[in-house]
Amino acid sequence: MTIDYQEEEILRREDNVWRKKPFIGYISPKGDIINFSTLIGEPGHGNWRNPITPYFLKYISFLVIGENYEKYKNDKNEVFRQMYENNKYEGFDDIVRRGLNYFEFCNYDDYNSFLERLNETIKKQEKSRQDWAKLCSETSFSYRNDDSCWTDLEYDLMHFFEKCYSSRDFFHSFGRVIKVHNQTTVLEKYQGHYEDTYRGKEDFYYNYCVVNLMSYFKDIMIQYLGYDSIERAWPNYDLNILNNLYRASNGYTFAPNPKTILTSCPNPNERFYNWAINDWVIKRVPRMYWNEQEKRFIQENPSMICYQTEKEEILANEIESIRRQVPKQYRKKYFRK
Repeated sequence: MTIDYQEEEILRREDNVWRKKPFIGYISPKGDIINFSTLIGEPGHGNWRNPITPYFLKYISFLVIGENYEKYKNDKNEVFRQMYENNKYEGFDDIVRRGLNYFEFCNYDDYNSFLERLNETIKKQEKSRQDWAKLCSETSFSYRNDDSCWTDLEYDLMHFFEKCYSSRDFFHSFGRVIKVHNQTTVLEKYQGHYEDTYRGKEDFYYNYCVVNLMSYFKDIMIQYLGYDSIERAWPNYDLNILNNLYRASNGYTFAPNPKTILTSCPNPNERFYNWAINDWVIKRVPRMYWNEQEKRFIQENPSMICYQTEKEEILANEIESIRRQVPKQYRKKYFRK
């Protein structure tokens, strides 16, 4: 499927009365633009800008470097022994947290209770999708485009987590280890950048964890879920940690080449034909495929990135020919449907 060309929509979202900010976002498998310029979204009631981050943070597992509960393993106090059991992870001495919660610094419930919450969330989400689909089919009501994109992404993300936890070994199923440093290490490194109060320290460390955990989100979107990243923003990593997470594109500047798409789709010339003839650079990375028998994601052979089917080769030649011979203002005539 060749998706619609939507550069004007991206430029429109970058146009701001205060300052021009680089667009951060994705293209859904259906070809819709998803704005991800804020990690959490604008503060206030009824926020719609980014409803996905809370789901991601609630269910992602991550290793906390330097946080170890081994001393509680044989503690006389049953509460402390249970704390050790809830936070241990085979193969690691440091604790592995299941989800980021501002009010929690470790896992307070056991693995089975966590899975129950995950499955309950998935059931509610699927029922909500079914109810909305039924409503739309029986009435003239329809989703706004943004609503549909977020709903589909939520569905894809929750089923990604369902797969990763199906083996009861998140890192094995995911294929990599997600890490953050403990609070003591982070506060020592960024001393002077936060208010020296209990709340100030808690806020800063929580924001640090959000930024670091969300740095894994793009890989999941592209390689695991089949979305495409619009590469127009260049991160200033420390500024991104220190910024207000609710402000759009804060901590980012325009990329050296602001017309790039990162994808793992096997047929990029067909999918992005209309973008490619308008001088967008399409870069492909290996896709991660779920192996149900082994209960883990397996990366495709990296050599497949260079492989092209006969159709892809033909389209690549067409794209190059149009770029070379047709002025940009006339290329729309060559768009594929």
